[in-house]
Amino acid sequence: MPLWLGAVLLGLIVLTLVGVARSQARRLVALENALAEERKVREQLARDLGGLVACSRELGERVGQQTAKQKALLERLNEMAQQMDGGQAITQAERLMAGGLEMDQITQMCALSQGEAALLERWKNHRSAA
Repeated sequence: MPLWLGAVLLGLIVLTLVGVARSQARRLVALENALAEERKVREQLARDLGGLVACSRELGERVGQQTAKQKALLERLNEMAQQMDGGQAITQAERLMAGGLEMDQITQMCALSQGEAALLERWKNHRSAA
């Protein structure tokens, strides 16, 4: 094989290798960029998850506090109902509720305010659940 043919072949091989190397370098840069973007997304998701967990804890604590307050209020309502002179009106209102009358009718018949009627209904629901 003549020397010039070997030089041409060697030149073609070098050019091919340079082309492949450039192509691989571009692919490598693209992969590095994609990896950086994925890392950013993962970090944002981790921050979001941390925020959701903190929010969930706070909501759980608030629900617990509200449950304790509601329980205390219902206990106080029970105490007040037992101490009331108008216990007969409450007993009659309970009978009427058990009979299926609407709260509006019970409110009128027993001369209760809407707030008293609502408390009485909650109290009855609490007592029946216990």
